[in-house]
Amino acid sequence: MTEQKNDAAYHFLADPWGQAAAVGVLTLFPVRKYPGWLKTTMAWGPAIGVTAMVATPGATTKVLRKLCEWAGDDPEQINEVEEIKPVTRAGMAVAAGAAMYGGWKLSVWSDTAMENLVRKLRIPAPRVAMGAAAGWATWWQVKQANERVAAQRAERQREAERERIRDTSA
Repeated sequence: MTEQKNDAAYHFLADPWGQAAAVGVLTLFPVRKYPGWLKTTMAWGPAIGVTAMVATPGATTKVLRKLCEWAGDDPEQINEVEEIKPVTRAGMAVAAGAAMYGGWKLSVWSDTAMENLVRKLRIPAPRVAMGAAAGWATWWQVKQANERVAAQRAERQREAERERIRDTSA
């Protein structure tokens, strides 16, 4: 028996207002003022996690399927990743971890650069302005993603209905 998804359940990741509020509030606090231990954890934790995931055979496929499920997509659309040589896998794992770490460093730099730009433009309360802009952008992106997922879900339902009609008429 297949498990039915409860579409009425609350999903924070699909809530544009919740996501916008969280991002807007978090933007109020400059990353450069975080305690050192937190910045180190936020930089290295995801980098080590991604490196481990890519280095572990089969883990990437499982994670991608789980992400598809959370997003409301069909997890079976993710094909098994072909097995690759251990040396190649290790190289890809290190590259993925380095990209994650570099992305963190870039985001810290860009946060400071953006705040300096907003200050230079003499916009009052620069962090509040940045939080409002980030919140709006997040709201819009989540709303667009929800519409895309709803359209894909509707298309899958139409396709299943067509298939059902073909099977009954045959």
